[in-house]
Order: sequence, then structure tokens, then C-alpha cells
Amino acid sequence: MIKGKYRFAFSVLLTSLCIFSVFVPIVTARDACAPSWLKEGVYVKYVGSEGEALVFDVTDPRFEGLNYLRRDQQFDVVLYSEVILMWKCVSVNATMAKMQITFDCIDDGDYVLSRFGEAFVDLYTRAVYNVEGVFLGTTHLWAPADPHDGQEITIWESDFETITVPALINDMAWTTTIQGKQDLFLVLGGENLTINGRANIRISGGYDLNTGICVQSTFRWDPLFAAVGISTCIFTRSTDNPYVFSDTNIDLGPERSVINWQQILPYVALVSAIILVAVALIVKRMQKNNKKNSKTR
Repeated sequence: MIKGKYRFAFSVLLTSLCIFSVFVPIVTARDACAPSWLKEGVYVKYVGSEGEALVFDVTDPRFEGLNYLRRDQQFDVVLYSEVILMWKCVSVNATMAKMQITFDCIDDGDYVLSRFGEAFVDLYTRAVYNVEGVFLGTTHLWAPADPHDGQEITIWESDFETITVPALINDMAWTTTIQGKQDLFLVLGGENLTINGRANIRISGGYDLNTGICVQSTFRWDPLFAAVGISTCIFTRSTDNPYVFSDTNIDLGPERSVINWQQILPYVALVSAIILVAVALIVKRMQKNNKKNSKTR
């Protein structure tokens, strides 16, 4: 049994620890779940500057399924002064989202390549399938939101292999987007990977911390690209194009704060609990002394 004089202090401490336990999951990993923002009508648009794209014909049986990853494949090269990639969710159910992908290469104001297609993405595994239901890989255009530092992020998963890369989170990881300054987590370990037998694949980028949406990347070897016949395409910035992550109707959440309240609040709660317990004990002792003094008068 807890003695009466300690019961109040114990109650305060227990309540404070409950508050602390509520805040702690905010700074650790969220349970794996479908993205809350992935709803019908949402879209993301990326715009890049001068470069080149490696493309292929999706109707060619040589590129069926994962064959676009084979080392002996020969791709067509398209040069451009501007490139635009846009994906949009056209429908979604409990497990799958139907995506619409548009890819345009522009050179000197003229469209030199336009691709349009659809694909299906598993909400939980990010596995991508073409309209015939053939597996194309794991998209890395988004990742799980709010990971903790060092958490392994799956960037490729198939029946034969699973490849993970640790998330990097620090106070210096942020970027300016069309919705203001946003905190990022970085996936930087995906250099010179071997995926499905193809070596030297590079997958890295910066992801919005609140949503997990990719806002900075080398944009290589993504199966949503492959759904419209794009092997690789590098998106770069320019003076006229300051944002590769050009447009979206997805709410990225509150802008970056100089003070990281998500990390501070749990410790504030704990310190407050200690102070409350100390004050409670002091008050109890003062009350006890006052009673003793009253009896001696």
C-alpha cells in the first residue's frame, strides 16, 4: 500500500509518465501503414532541367516485367532541355491505388517525347504492377513517414530479395519546397546497389518527414517510371526551375520550426513531472510542520 503522504506525488509521477509515453512514439517510428495522404485525386509533379532519359518500348517483350533491369538491355536516349514527370492517384481501395503517370521531354519548346500510362501500387508494400498485373518493382517515390534515425527503409522487395537503406535524420536535414521549409529524412545509402541482378543502381534522395513523399532524388530505376517505358532520368534544378518537386495538392504538414517540439515536448513533460513531484512533497512537508506547530501552541 502507498502511504497517504506519498499517494499524491505518486499519482502526479504516474500521470506524467503516461504523458511521456504518449509523446515518445512521435519521435520514434510510426507503425507500417498505408499513407494517409494517398487518396483519389492527389498528384505530384516533378520538373527537371537539361539532361537525358533512357527509354524503352513497354510493348516489347524483351522489357516485360523486371527485364528492364537486365544489364544487356539497350535503351534509346532522349535529350531534352526540360523534363516533366507527374503521377496522380485516380482511384484507391483498401489495398491498392491506381496511378496515372505522365512523362514529357521538351527541347527548345517542342515535345520530343510524351509518355502516358497507368499502374497499380500496393498501399502497404509499395509494390508496382502494370495494367496486366505484372510486377515491376518497389517504388521509392515515397517511403514510410516519420521514421526514426537509422530505421531501415525498404527500397526494393521481391520474392527473391529485400533491400533496405537506413534513414538519416538530423536538424540540418530540410529543404525549401512550394509549401515552405520542410524537414526531411535522407536515404543516402542506396549507392551502387545490385537489384534483380543489375549492378551499380543508385537510389537515394530526400523525403518529406511528415508524409514520406520524395522531394529530392536522382530519380533512377523507379518502377512507376518503368510503367511508361522510362529506365532512368535525372532531374536537376536550374535558375528558372528552383524546385524539382514542382507541384502537389498533398498537404506536407506544418512548416519547419527552428525548435523541434516533437523532440523537446517529451522531455519537457518529464522535467515538469519531476518539478510537480518535488513541489507536492514540499507542500506536504509544510502542511505536516504546520500541524505540528499548531499542536505545540
